[in-house]
Amino acid sequence: MRHIVRGVVAAALGVVALDASALNVDFLGFGHGSQTVSYSLTAPNAVKSGSASAGGFLTSVNGGPSFETYCVDLYQTINFADPAYPNYTLVTGAAHAFSNPNANLDLGRLYAEGHTVNTAVTEAAFQMAIWEIAYETSGSYDLAHGSAIFSGTSGASTLATSWLAGLGSAASAGVLVLENREHQDVIYAPVPEPETYALMAAGLFAMGFVARRQRPRR
Repeated sequence: MRHIVRGVVAAALGVVALDASALNVDFLGFGHGSQTVSYSLTAPNAVKSGSASAGGFLTSVNGGPSFETYCVDLYQTINFADPAYPNYTLVTGAAHAFSNPNANLDLGRLYAEGHTVNTAVTEAAFQMAIWEIAYETSGSYDLAHGSAIFSGTSGASTLATSWLAGLGSAASAGVLVLENREHQDVIYAPVPEPETYALMAAGLFAMGFVARRQRPRR
């Protein structure tokens, strides 16, 4: 059942149908709100510090249905309500040049944990965890130390820290990256949130129940 549902969701997001070149990507707004997060990147990253709105983007590719992506690029920007940005390409996480050589595996583990992300606090926490994994090169994930430092509200920071500590050796979901030389690169995984599984499972159960009711009696 789990593999079937993943396949349905992947198809719904257009993952299997996308041509990997010359994609038009439109960012429609934050999925569940955002929070302001301060950051500081130091060597071996290109040195940069500042603040950013942390949250998942509702994203549409080639005019298709929206799904949620997260920023993995603190050096460039995107805007909402603009015309779609052209010339994005779709690559696997393994093909993307992360600062952290373990980023692809650990980002997949973060997604595979199935965290519920449906508020501004959880959105900010998930985005901070993604940034920490993408940019931290010290060998351990600590929002307050290392080559990538992030601070937000206490709730978001605490939650991000707990998610990073719980990565362990969990199975890793396959992550995909939408890349652009002039605008932010964003990441997603074609794996639905737990509540999506529940809704789809309920729908499949209801369909099976109706089918059984409609079978002719012998």
